[in-house]
Amino acid sequence: MSTIQVESDLRLPLTEPKIRGHLPVLDGIRGLAILLVLFYHMDYLEGPNPVDFWAAKFFHFGWCGVDLFFVLSGFLITGILYDAKSSAHFLRNFYARRVLRIFPLYYAVVFFSLVILTHIHHPKAQNFGRITGDEWWYWLHLSNLSIARCGLFRHAILDVCWSLSIEEQFYFLWPLLVLLFSRRTLMGIASSFIVVAIAVRVYMLMTGWGWISVSAFTLSRCDGLAAGALLALAVRGPGGVRRSLAFMKPICIASIIALAVAIAWGGSSQETSKPLLAIGYTALAGIFAAVITLGIAAPQGSLLNRFFSCSLLTIFGRLSYALYLCHISVRAAIRDTVYGPNKFITIAGSKLPGQMLFSLTSIVASVLVAWLSWHLFEKHFLSLKRFFPAAKTKTAE
Repeated sequence: MSTIQVESDLRLPLTEPKIRGHLPVLDGIRGLAILLVLFYHMDYLEGPNPVDFWAAKFFHFGWCGVDLFFVLSGFLITGILYDAKSSAHFLRNFYARRVLRIFPLYYAVVFFSLVILTHIHHPKAQNFGRITGDEWWYWLHLSNLSIARCGLFRHAILDVCWSLSIEEQFYFLWPLLVLLFSRRTLMGIASSFIVVAIAVRVYMLMTGWGWISVSAFTLSRCDGLAAGALLALAVRGPGGVRRSLAFMKPICIASIIALAVAIAWGGSSQETSKPLLAIGYTALAGIFAAVITLGIAAPQGSLLNRFFSCSLLTIFGRLSYALYLCHISVRAAIRDTVYGPNKFITIAGSKLPGQMLFSLTSIVASVLVAWLSWHLFEKHFLSLKRFFPAAKTKTAE
C-alpha cells in the first residue's frame, strides 16, 4: 500500500498546486532541516564499536541540514519578492519584515555572547576571547567572512551564525536584482551563481584553503540559495509546478549520482572530502530543490503531504530559528554540567544508547528554550509586521 502511495505522489499533480501563502509542508521541510542540524551537533560517538561507527556517520551527515535551509530560504524569499515586485513600498516592506524576523533574537544572542558573557568569570568563558578585535564582524552579519578568513570556528556560541550571515547578505542584494530584472533574466543570474559557487570552491581548494573557509565563504556557498531562487522562479513561469516537477526528475537523478560519486571518491565528511566540497554542495542543492518541489506538488492527504505536514516536523519548523541560535549553548550546558560524553550509558560496548539519551535530552531542552523565546520575545516583534503588509500576488510573466 505504501509503495503504491509513494508512486502516486511522484506523478504530475492533476491540478496546479498552491505555491503562495502559508504552506504547512514547507514548515515540515524546515523542521527536517533543523532536526538534521540538531543531530549533527549533538553527536559525540567515537571509538571502534561498529554500531557507534556507523551511527556516528549517519548523525554526522546532518551537516547537510544547512544546505536544505539555504535552498528553502532561496525558494521562499524569492517567491515573496517576485510576488511583491509590482506592489507599493516593495523594498521597504520586505526589509522591514526581515528585520523584525531576524534582528531581535539575533542581536539578543550577540549581546549576550559579546557583552554579558565577557564579564562572567568561568574557565569556559576564556574561549570566547578568541574573537577579540573581530567582534564587529558578528554585529554586522559578516561573521562568515571572518571565519573564512581565519579558517577557524572561534566562538562556541556565535560561530553557528555563519550560515545566517550568508542568508542576510543574500537578503540585502537579491531584492534589488528582483526589482531590476525580469523572471527569465533572474533565472539566468541564479544559474550563474551556481556556476560561480562551484568555480570559487574549486579555486579555493586548488590554492590551499581549508574546508572551513570553503564552506563559510559567501561566494562558495551561494549555490544553495540560487537553486532555491531558481525553483521559485520556475514554478511561477509557464507550466508552474507541473512543468517544474517534470524537469526536476532528471536534475534530482543527476544530483544523486554526483553526490554518490563525491562520497565514493572522498568520503561523506566535508572536513576531509575535497570532492564533496567541490560538487557535493551543488548536488545537495539539486536534491533538496527536488524535495521542495515534491513537497508542494504532493496532493492533500498523500503520503508525502502527510509526512511534511505532520505536527512534529511543523513544530520544529516554526521554532527552527530560535532552535538554531540556542541549541549549541543548551547542548554545552547539559554536556558540561549533567551528562558529559564520558558518562554515556554503554550497552554491549556501544555508547549509542547514551548518545540517544543525551541527544533527546538536549533537543527537548532546546525546544523548551525556543518555545519560551517565541512566546516571550519573538512574536511580540513579529506582531509589528502588520505595519508592513505583505504584497498582493503577482501574476507570472
